[in-house]
Amino acid sequence: MPIIRSSEVQFGPGATPDYKRRVLVGPERGAGAITLGEVMMDPGASLPLHTHRIEESMVITKGTMTAVLGDETYILNPGDAILVPAWVKHLLANKGTETAGFLFFYPGVEVQLERV
Repeated sequence: MPIIRSSEVQFGPGATPDYKRRVLVGPERGAGAITLGEVMMDPGASLPLHTHRIEESMVITKGTMTAVLGDETYILNPGDAILVPAWVKHLLANKGTETAGFLFFYPGVEVQLERV
């Protein structure tokens, strides 16, 4: 059973320049059916509105995030979790003045993201 040390996994660029991401558990570390990663977002950063063919869960770890899930908007704080069903449009945005972050988890390792 591999141990993944956070200090040994570097952040890389996200889809936009104002956030970064890293995959802690995934196929490159031997996982066959799950992916777990972390995103850090600068103030004002937002993920693009998108969907997946699989469900996804996120847990806020730092800061306050604005989440859009379907047609609803929510404010999330550290420790709050969100479950996004398959094909439901969603995004997370950092509308605060400090860096915000979250962990993401989804089944499978080949996730198709479709921007909407």
